[in-house]
Amino acid sequence: MRPFEWLTVVAAAGMALVTAAVQPSGALPRLLVFLAIAAATPLLARAAARPATQFLRDWLPVVEILVVFLLLQPIIEATATWRLDAALAALDARYLARLVEAWRGAFGRPAAFTDAMYLAYVSYYFLPLTAAAIAWRRGPEVFGRAVFPLLLGFYLSYLGYLVLPAAGPRLPPAAEAALLGGGALSGAVRAFLRAAEATTLDAFPSGHTAVALIAAAGGSRLVGRGGAAALWLWAAAIVFSTVYLHVHYAVDVLAGIALALLVLGTERLRPSRLGRPAVAALDEPPSGT
Repeated sequence: MRPFEWLTVVAAAGMALVTAAVQPSGALPRLLVFLAIAAATPLLARAAARPATQFLRDWLPVVEILVVFLLLQPIIEATATWRLDAALAALDARYLARLVEAWRGAFGRPAAFTDAMYLAYVSYYFLPLTAAAIAWRRGPEVFGRAVFPLLLGFYLSYLGYLVLPAAGPRLPPAAEAALLGGGALSGAVRAFLRAAEATTLDAFPSGHTAVALIAAAGGSRLVGRGGAAALWLWAAAIVFSTVYLHVHYAVDVLAGIALALLVLGTERLRPSRLGRPAVAALDEPPSGT
C-alpha cells in the first residue's frame, strides 16, 4: 500500500478504537463505517488491476475524509466534556483584539464582499480536491505524494477537535443575517451550513486554514505561475473568511497555520517509495508555463 493508504487505515482504525471506548450516540453504525474504511483500503490496493478499480482506490481515501468528519460530533461530545471556547476567546481579546476587530469589519462589510467570503468558505473542500486532481493527472506516484499531506492535515485537525473541542465564535442563527450581513447568496450558504454541518465542535485548530494552505502549497508546485497564484489566492480567501464570518477565533487560524507548517515541514522526513523521476515530476511545473 502507498503511504496515504496506510495513513487512512491507521486513522480509521484509531477512530474505531475511540468509538468503541467512549460509546457515543450511534456508536455501532460509526464503528462499522470506520472498520469498513480500514478493511476496504487494503482490499482495493490488492485488487487495483483494472482502471475503474484503480480510480476507486485512488479517490476513496479522499472521499472518506468527508465521511469521517460527518461522523465526529457525537464522538467528540463523548470523548471530552470540556470546551475550549472561553480560553480561545480570552486569548483573542487579550492579544489579538485589534486584529479581530479589523478583520471582522473589513471594508465596512459590504454585502457583495460578504457574499464572496461565504462562497470562499463553502469552497473549502474543493480546493484540496482541485490540488489532488492536478496531481492525479501527473500520474499515480505524484498523486500519492501530493495527497499524503492533505490527508494528514485533515486527520491531525480532527485529532485537535477530539482533544481540544471548541465551537468557535458562531452567532445564533436568528442574529446571523443582521450581524453578518450579505445578500441572498450569504443567506443560502448559511442555510446550507446549518443543514449540512453535522460536526460543529471543529474550531481548534482551523482545518480550513491548515488544509487550504497545504493544498495551495502542494498544488502550486504542479502548475505554472498563474495557476499557483490562483491557488494561493483561493487559499487566502478561505483563511480570511474564517474569522470574517465568525466561524473561527484568530488563534484558531494561527494554530491552523502552525499545523500546515508542521505537515509541510515533515515532507522530507516521510518514507517514500518514489524515485528521482517522480520527485522531479512533482517539483517541476508543466513545460511552457
